[in-house]
Amino acid sequence: MDLNVALIACVFLVIAALALLSIRRKSSSNGTSLSTAPPLARPSISAEDPSKPCVRILYGTQTGTAERFSKQLANELRGKYGDSTTVDVRDVETYKPERLGSEKLVVMCMATYGDGEPTDNAAVFYSWLLKEAEAVENGDKEPFLEGVSYAVFGLGNKQYEHFNSVGKKVFKAMKACGASALCRRGDGDDDGVIDDDFEKWCAELYEALDKSSDLVGTRADQNGVHAAAPARVAAYEVEVLRGGAGGEAAAFPSGTGKDVHSPFWAKITTVRELHTPASDRSCVHVEVDVSGSGITYEAGDHIAIYARNSEAVVGQVAELLGFDLDARIKLALPAAADAACGLPPPFPGPLTVRTALSYFADVLSSPHREALNALASFAADREEAARLLLLGSPAGKAEYADFIGKPHRSLLEVLQAFPSAKPTIGAFFGCIAPRLQPRFYSISSSPKQHPSSVHVTCAVVKDTMPTGRVHEGVASTWLQRHGNGAAVPVFVRHSHFRLPKAAGTPVVMVGPGTGLAPFRGFLQERAALKNSGVELGPAHLFFGCRSRGTDYIYQAELEGYVADGVLSNLHVAFSRDQSSKDYVQHHIEREAAALWPLIGEQGAHLYVCGDAKYMAKDVHKAFVALVQKGKACSGTQAEGFVKELTDAGRYQRDVW
Repeated sequence: MDLNVALIACVFLVIAALALLSIRRKSSSNGTSLSTAPPLARPSISAEDPSKPCVRILYGTQTGTAERFSKQLANELRGKYGDSTTVDVRDVETYKPERLGSEKLVVMCMATYGDGEPTDNAAVFYSWLLKEAEAVENGDKEPFLEGVSYAVFGLGNKQYEHFNSVGKKVFKAMKACGASALCRRGDGDDDGVIDDDFEKWCAELYEALDKSSDLVGTRADQNGVHAAAPARVAAYEVEVLRGGAGGEAAAFPSGTGKDVHSPFWAKITTVRELHTPASDRSCVHVEVDVSGSGITYEAGDHIAIYARNSEAVVGQVAELLGFDLDARIKLALPAAADAACGLPPPFPGPLTVRTALSYFADVLSSPHREALNALASFAADREEAARLLLLGSPAGKAEYADFIGKPHRSLLEVLQAFPSAKPTIGAFFGCIAPRLQPRFYSISSSPKQHPSSVHVTCAVVKDTMPTGRVHEGVASTWLQRHGNGAAVPVFVRHSHFRLPKAAGTPVVMVGPGTGLAPFRGFLQERAALKNSGVELGPAHLFFGCRSRGTDYIYQAELEGYVADGVLSNLHVAFSRDQSSKDYVQHHIEREAAALWPLIGEQGAHLYVCGDAKYMAKDVHKAFVALVQKGKACSGTQAEGFVKELTDAGRYQRDVW
């Protein structure tokens, strides 16, 4: 029976593809010009009509996934309800919170970033909503969201202790303020298949909407069944301009570097290799000159770097799609769209296609199913169109996993595999290539020693994919090869990862590999304090690497800090210098007797930085075991004690 259903689905997809191609070939568009509209109708987001129901979709995103899901949901809802319902998507940062009480239905896709924190663009809204909810719960304010229906999908990673903390708190706060939940809260797990999590939650949302006729208009799809091919392809209007600037300076007008909206063009003054020639990997030390900017930072903060695709990658994309790299273009919302719809173009002002592809198109990550659906509408070859539609459909999940997911096939590789699919630039940036996101790095310096320079410790990503393609990290590879002497847009993101205010408080730092980065800043801070006559408390550092002879980064510095009394104890785990594996958690276990008095009696602060999936979990277990032994208590009681440390700000983690 399942086989028959699958065969019928495949036949239906092929028929849909043929019909789609027939429509395309009747069009006068060749599908490759800069300014020609895509062959399918673009999304029409009408200016809000008070006579129509409105679904407001808000997203808080750091890497672009929540934004992608929001756009996907909006496209689905437009396909379901057509012109009977206004569907409005907004970056939550552009939304005025005071409007919340006048909404009928709000759907929020909210990601959790770092150690349970909101994303940069959601921070203000999140703080406002939680304060309002607290005021209502304390009786200081009446519930003001009665009559508002809402749904929340949270995005996170179960490897993190505060999994989906933001989504959970937003869901709870909306309820506290009087709003009514339309369906259960969705929890997307990036450690699993988050797209499947979202799809399942959307099915529940659609079912709830079907039972709430007052929240949406009349369904436009027949019998509630969607066509296999996308009914709409999101595409920007493209204007080709003559003359004028369109290079890097136009892409990122230099700002202060204080936040994401105002990156500063900083010069990279140093790039040096930290591994020895015997290593088969690479890790570079980078120094960024931020003098003349508005940047202030503290040890423990993060710096965001906007790297660029290589010239080779940009050239390949342009050749495949027939784009003129020197053409100067300007993207705009379709004329029929509401300018405040929350889907602004991915880059400001007019740019050359070369600059746009360099800084704003993520072509080395795997494309998602909705991108493949959109790409299918531009495939001139019938078999390629049918294959793309299958890969982008629910019926093609297994095929998607085999062709895209497991081999980590990139968008560039997909374009190479389907050469007849040539989207317009408007569609390419509108719904096929996600925006290339800035890369965040833990700052590995202290302003007390380097007030006008930010240091970064960057592992260079280089892996061979199952397809045979050598995947090189966009940012790390660019920094390694081209960074020295170059200028790059940067901004600083402040964190709560801080040394204790009292310098005499003991500290225990755990950071294998590049997890050492923030602790290098901490040690510089302690050195500056010591040199100014401040008495320091004990400090233990647990560092791990593969071998003393290959990747013991900053060895001379660390040993120098021990000699100078800045660092009380340095514990280094070499995982491959002996027959049995030796990791940082093993050293914590061995040092339990020395560590417990610092933690249990002297108020030590614990810090962990690095891998969340394995290392941070194993280190957490080691700390719990240490407490259990030190307090002579049960495992449950030890877990409770460690949680108290977290709640008190004495156990902090910067993990990924």
